[in-house]
Amino acid sequence: MAAALIAQQRVATARRTRLAFEQEYAVTDLLAKDGWTQLPSKLIDTRAAVPPKHFMHKTRFATKTTSQEVDVACGLKGTYVLAMECKVTNDETNSVKRVNDVLKKATAWHDHWGSFVRTAALLEGVIAPKDVQRLTDANVAVFWSHDLDAFRSWLATLA
Repeated sequence: MAAALIAQQRVATARRTRLAFEQEYAVTDLLAKDGWTQLPSKLIDTRAAVPPKHFMHKTRFATKTTSQEVDVACGLKGTYVLAMECKVTNDETNSVKRVNDVLKKATAWHDHWGSFVRTAALLEGVIAPKDVQRLTDANVAVFWSHDLDAFRSWLATLA
């Protein structure tokens, strides 16, 4: 019985990892098709580290304590940066962990950078409405993998 439970967890983790990679690729592909330029990943430690219409995949933001990895960082007008987190979850219980991760990072970035960092989450899977509300209450823009056009339209107003 234990072997079956372990196998089930491994399959769920592998699925989540694959889907998260696909989410990140969908975002970077959308950006590239819309004329954004990809930069090599490096520590973002100054406001102008990501110029407008440029992005980095799997990079880190400096914070007051330790740097926090971000899935996709997008340079916006006026030295603003969008921190996009991609999260896939298989069930409502797991979604709490994923949402808490986004909120922890968003808080660390905001505490260090103030309003110069905007945080967004691209979600997929089973997520409790109360967890989506927690994100929006914390000023995290929420988008869904099945509707990347909404993200594209929103980003166009900021870029």
